[in-house]
Amino acid sequence: MSARVRTVSPTVPPETESVVDQARSFGDRVFDWVGDTGLRILVIVVAAFVLTKAVSAIARRRARRLRAQQQAAGDPRSATAGAHQQALVGALRWAINFAIVFVSIIWVLIELNLPSAAVVPLLSVVGAGLGFGAQQIVGDVLAGIFILSERQFGVGDLVRVGPLMGVGWVEGHVEEMSLRVTKLRTFDGDLVTIANGELRQSVNASRDWARVLVLVPLARDVDLDVVAERLDEVGAAMAAEERWAPVILEAPKVSGLDDLDASSVHVRVVGRTLPAQQFKVARELRRRIALELRRLNVAVQPSPGPNTLAPQDD
Repeated sequence: MSARVRTVSPTVPPETESVVDQARSFGDRVFDWVGDTGLRILVIVVAAFVLTKAVSAIARRRARRLRAQQQAAGDPRSATAGAHQQALVGALRWAINFAIVFVSIIWVLIELNLPSAAVVPLLSVVGAGLGFGAQQIVGDVLAGIFILSERQFGVGDLVRVGPLMGVGWVEGHVEEMSLRVTKLRTFDGDLVTIANGELRQSVNASRDWARVLVLVPLARDVDLDVVAERLDEVGAAMAAEERWAPVILEAPKVSGLDDLDASSVHVRVVGRTLPAQQFKVARELRRRIALELRRLNVAVQPSPGPNTLAPQDD
């Protein structure tokens, strides 16, 4: 008599089947979200990144072109216009990139479709924090708008700004400008970044024309008429030379006595040059004046000290 074997199939508890179905359903939802909403968010982020890089590249190319035109310009008014346009390019780049990032963040939040019960408290906290923290940023941006609209200075200008807390006055060339900050390259080569809201006062030495000023301290017993005549000849000869004629707008000449004390008189020699060229002209003019006074056997008294912007390096 043969025995019949009965095979019993294993049974899965209903709870296990429910967990498996839920995991499969969750995986399907995640896959669907990644293929739909996640893909759109990725496209938004990549597009924003590419747009900001493209705007920055276009702005840098335009700035280089304006810088080349500014360096080639012989008219100081053309150089001033080029400096202002470079500042506008930097400000527009910053504003456009900020707008791209802001719109992208809002778009991503819309795509996430977060429930209002969770979004409203979060936005309230973030908004309150930004309201307190963004006051200085808003002030810097407004100050940058006023600087650009009033054309106080532009990229490439030689300026002195301040007084800054803990630093004092800062002198140098404007290397970059945006609506929020201004970057100056000092005569020592340091790059100083200053928030536009801190720029309360500025002195621009690169606008329209510049004055070259040389004070010549002489002994009281010299013949002032003879010395003044020879100094005028020195200034006229320098202004007529091929090397210096393009940068000297008005030949340096004696304008009078600047100071008078018990042992010396200070003769003031004044001329006009292209913007930011007065220091170079003044150095050469001092050298020629010193040689001429040596030929006249005229003694020079101790200098009263500089009272202008620090001379720039060539």
